[in-house]
Amino acid sequence: MARVQCIGEMTMFQNLEIRNFRLFEYLKMEKLGRINLLAGRNNSGKTSLLEALFLLCGMGNPEIVLMIKAFRGFGELVTPMAVREILLKPLFYHFNPNQSIEMISQNNSDSSIKLTIKVESKNTVKLPLQGQRLDTASSDRKDIIMIPPSMSSAGEDNVWSDSLHLLCKSDSGIIINEGYIHMGSHGMQVDVINRPVFPAIFLSTRGHNPREDATRLGDLRRRKQGALLVETLKIMEPRLQALEENSVAGYPMIWGDIGLAELVPLSMMGEGMTRIARIILAISSAADGVVMVDEVENGIHYSVLEKVWGAIAAAAEHAKVQVFATTHSFECMEAAHGALGDKLMVHRVEQDREGKSRCITLEAEGVAAAIRHGFEVR
Repeated sequence: MARVQCIGEMTMFQNLEIRNFRLFEYLKMEKLGRINLLAGRNNSGKTSLLEALFLLCGMGNPEIVLMIKAFRGFGELVTPMAVREILLKPLFYHFNPNQSIEMISQNNSDSSIKLTIKVESKNTVKLPLQGQRLDTASSDRKDIIMIPPSMSSAGEDNVWSDSLHLLCKSDSGIIINEGYIHMGSHGMQVDVINRPVFPAIFLSTRGHNPREDATRLGDLRRRKQGALLVETLKIMEPRLQALEENSVAGYPMIWGDIGLAELVPLSMMGEGMTRIARIILAISSAADGVVMVDEVENGIHYSVLEKVWGAIAAAAEHAKVQVFATTHSFECMEAAHGALGDKLMVHRVEQDREGKSRCITLEAEGVAAAIRHGFEVR
């Protein structure tokens, strides 16, 4: 997971256009709502859509590129050559970095932003193969790739090769923000021009950070809103009386009181409890922002999904957060519709007869009809 600092007041995304990003040559999502559920078969691009939204929230912050690559499991071992082959090329449609990625979205204040991502190459410089790798051992943040100061032989001058340029502009052409990832014989250099104040949180399927969850709970309790999470988690564990963040051997984590002689680590209460807590804490911590949840139903029993969706919607409404979540589950979509009704927007990502990606958006009546006819979400 990661929190992004960006520019501007919170205004919900109304639509989204994507060009040349991952498997999308072109894709347009119409009529986005407060709560958006993304459905589709495996490898249809649901997670890629979340990543596109995350990049757009970053508004030119190049650190987001490193974060989404770590979410995919490539944050641990990266050689200089792999920077291009693993970090950069998979961002582009058909792995072609000679084309620019474009993302455009209009918000509810009738203004729009455009993010352009492109590779700027110095073709006369070759990046040497040295078989060295980036070191993440010195960092306890699993969503950040730490770049070593040198990856070359002693005394060798650093030579920059390609640069990934991120540029975000308003609809009037004003530059909002920009950033670079420079690649060379010494590794990578990330130039971040601006980190303003727009919160966006991405909850991936790959692990989580208990320390970050504990920090978010502390912030929630400081605002005297800790009861919100307790009441939500009672959906899964009715015995739960209280939650607190506590450190054992210097490691902060969340503990729960379920009436036993001692507090119990939240992670010992089941995957579903941890998953729900992460979602509610993320929403509560991203006031006036955006939260993206990959495979939202993971670890949550289908029998409580409708109540969970009700809690997600209530938290999002209270914090004024826009939520985007992916699912592989028909029961998850059915539960979301039952809890939210016309407050839910379902977007199915699929391929047309020519193999081009498209997004079909369903409102309440369409979702109800899809449920009656056994709408395929996998």
